[in-house]
Amino acid sequence: MQNDSSATPRQGQTQPAQGDTQDQAPRLPHERDESADSQTAAEKSGERIGKIAHDSLQEGQKDTGKSPAMDAAYNKLKAGP
Repeated sequence: MQNDSSATPRQGQTQPAQGDTQDQAPRLPHERDESADSQTAAEKSGERIGKIAHDSLQEGQKDTGKSPAMDAAYNKLKAGP
């Protein structure tokens, strides 16, 4: 994958640069992974799963997440012996 240094950056995009002359440099892997332009816009699957979870809680189903158990264990350790 090549980085086209002649392309003008879109608003909100940071262009990586290096050296005294601040020449443009290709993005590093973590910069590509974390950049806003590499993220997909509102995936339909996430929306669908969120709606299912919301509807389940509205119907009175119990949340089966680990958060309450983890909070209890943390608070017990934090309180000490």
